[in-house]
Amino acid sequence: MFSSRPWRRLATVGVASALLATAACSGSEGQSDAAAGVARKDRYGGTLNIGLSADPGGVDAAVVNQVWRTVARSLADSLVFYNPETKKVEPWLATSWTVSEDARTYAFELRDDVTFHDGTKLTAEVVKANLESLNRPGIHSSAKTIVQGISKITTPTEHQVTVEFAEPNAAFLTSLSRAYVGIVSQKTAELPVEERQKWLDGSGPFYLEEYVPNQRIVLKKRKDYDWAPKYFKHSGAAYLDEVVYKIIPEDSVRNGAVIGDDELQFIYWVNAKYVSQLKGSGLTISKTLNPATGLELPLNTSSKFLKDVRVRQALQVGVDREQFVKIASGGVDQPATGPLSKDNPYYSDQSALLKYDAKKAKSLLEQAGWTKVGSDGIRRDAEGRRLSLRAPRDDAALQVLQDQWKKLGIELVLDPPLDAEANEKLLSGEYDVAYWYASSPDPDVLRANYGTTDGSDRSFVADDDETGKELDRLLQEQNQTIDKDKRQELVDQASRILVGQAYEVPVSNDVDIWAHSPRLHDIAPVGLDQYLINAWLAKK
Repeated sequence: MFSSRPWRRLATVGVASALLATAACSGSEGQSDAAAGVARKDRYGGTLNIGLSADPGGVDAAVVNQVWRTVARSLADSLVFYNPETKKVEPWLATSWTVSEDARTYAFELRDDVTFHDGTKLTAEVVKANLESLNRPGIHSSAKTIVQGISKITTPTEHQVTVEFAEPNAAFLTSLSRAYVGIVSQKTAELPVEERQKWLDGSGPFYLEEYVPNQRIVLKKRKDYDWAPKYFKHSGAAYLDEVVYKIIPEDSVRNGAVIGDDELQFIYWVNAKYVSQLKGSGLTISKTLNPATGLELPLNTSSKFLKDVRVRQALQVGVDREQFVKIASGGVDQPATGPLSKDNPYYSDQSALLKYDAKKAKSLLEQAGWTKVGSDGIRRDAEGRRLSLRAPRDDAALQVLQDQWKKLGIELVLDPPLDAEANEKLLSGEYDVAYWYASSPDPDVLRANYGTTDGSDRSFVADDDETGKELDRLLQEQNQTIDKDKRQELVDQASRILVGQAYEVPVSNDVDIWAHSPRLHDIAPVGLDQYLINAWLAKK
């Protein structure tokens, strides 16, 4: 997935210490205690106004990237629910399921009481149409990856659906919990992809009333909704009558509006440097850690500069991750300690290989033949070539890395492509250092990104790279293994190779920040997603 998270601009060092304290405690516990005495019947009604910094580009997360954490999660439910506390998959639209021992066949039993906003019912045929619709040109890459490899979908009864894969797929169940495979009506599933950006008829607690690009997205409560996951302990319809997402690009305007509490009551993806101001104004601050990766840099091993593993390893140990998060996020994000974040159920600690060591980095570069340093501070080899790498982004995060690597004698040229060409160019191999981001709470994101047999091969592993072949074998095998302990062993081995051989450079694990009015209760991050089923507004 290309970045679905707007990177925070540089936060001043003076703010960092305050943010570290803020991140340790969201402050929502006391608020919940104070609201506990409000009867359920008194929580209904009201409009929640949410400020977004940019238009998401559409309303269907299967089609566009920016909407999966917010709007889409309220419109379309998933077959299963990923519990961020237990890190287990639980029933939602599917009441139960069985998985074959070889992880090739998944059989689901569906609820028989679910309807879409247009009044049509959830059936096995609708689920089949949904999954088949995701394998079309124009569908978002994350959604398409989930259904690739399906060999057959059958519907034995009206509420039973069986999905069969040509090869084992241990990640399928967890992947189904994501918003970009939210179940929509058959009519929506059959729409041309470009139309799905504009309209979505789902089974969620809200329905789409209006979408005015670059202005607002309006959702209305479904009064007949009654199938929220047990996790929320909520029966019946949502409390809120209406949710309005307002597109307000200017940080200062959004901040002022949520502090005032009239135009906005919630803002998402808060810039780190504003947290102290917002908290000081009485707003509730919440945070959530990405369960997958964060800022990770696939290294192009086919690059004339990066074929030598020593140069890649120099980049790896030449990142001061502690300094990076202090500067790039005001200390809110976490230094990466492996390819997966600590919130991933298959987290693998590779921190020993990620320790900052500038002296070692310089030694590795010299061993690789980059012994001369020009007047511009950039290393040269015996042929006089400058050690100059290209990257496809120009933002605060990459600027920090640019500065750190320059001290080693490495130039990082920040040369972003046009948005429309970004995904294609990232996969073309024209950049030395790429940028990627994943959000699924399953280790198979590593195969999806770095697998060569079946995956995106973002490191462009050469055919004669024996270590790369071993990495691919491990990545493929972990997705064919249901046994958790065996799968963890495979993920650990693959993680050691990914980091040790520097096929990628894990930099940081991002922490999303939310800020909202103290009148808004029972809205908390669930993984990275924004669920509004329990949210309610106290009257002024």
